[in-house]
Amino acid sequence: MEAQDKPEVAVPQTETKPLVKSFNGEGKNVILGITGTSGAIYGLRMLRALIKSDFNVDLVLTEFAHYTIYRECGVELKPGNVQNIFPEIMMRKSTVSFHNNLDLKSEIFMNWYNAFGMIVCPCSMDYVAGIANGDAKNLIEKSADWSFSYSKPLIVVPRETPINKIHLRNMGKIIEAGGRIVPAMPSFEYNPKDFNDLADFIAGKVLNLMMQSGTTPAV
Repeated sequence: MEAQDKPEVAVPQTETKPLVKSFNGEGKNVILGITGTSGAIYGLRMLRALIKSDFNVDLVLTEFAHYTIYRECGVELKPGNVQNIFPEIMMRKSTVSFHNNLDLKSEIFMNWYNAFGMIVCPCSMDYVAGIANGDAKNLIEKSADWSFSYSKPLIVVPRETPINKIHLRNMGKIIEAGGRIVPAMPSFEYNPKDFNDLADFIAGKVLNLMMQSGTTPAV
């Protein structure tokens, strides 16, 4: 007797649209730091989410971030090819401005500049430590220190495992100073179809949190 064919089970399709809500950035400035830890796709999809929400992005890439983005995603992210990587920018009001991570005299600290918030995604643990302890030895750390000083939303997306006690203490310091931690721990309940969906889940969480934090006084 031939075995009866089992009925096909319908697998729910991934719901990519709800992962990142549509926000009206209204041309607000957001500082986005991308470090060289593994998980470069989190940074790229975070940048895309900010562009699609009409934020002006002040992008700070570490030296190793350039390497990791190219190694993991095959993307050479530089001012001349942003429109090719993110064609959405052609239809949006967003701008992407590149900043040197060694430029401690950046226009970010000028009196006329105003940032809505700052995101570090993904964030290596050495940068978590630098932010937590106010080292301010590079532009990402100094911008984070500036965010604390002016009570701007600061969201850090660490991507590291396993986590030790030093990591936990440093993340606790960031929270105590008024920052937020969104670990790169995407959900699988919506049946993601690829890495983009997983990264978009985190980008959506970060945007939600930043918009909420931006409307309430920082602790």
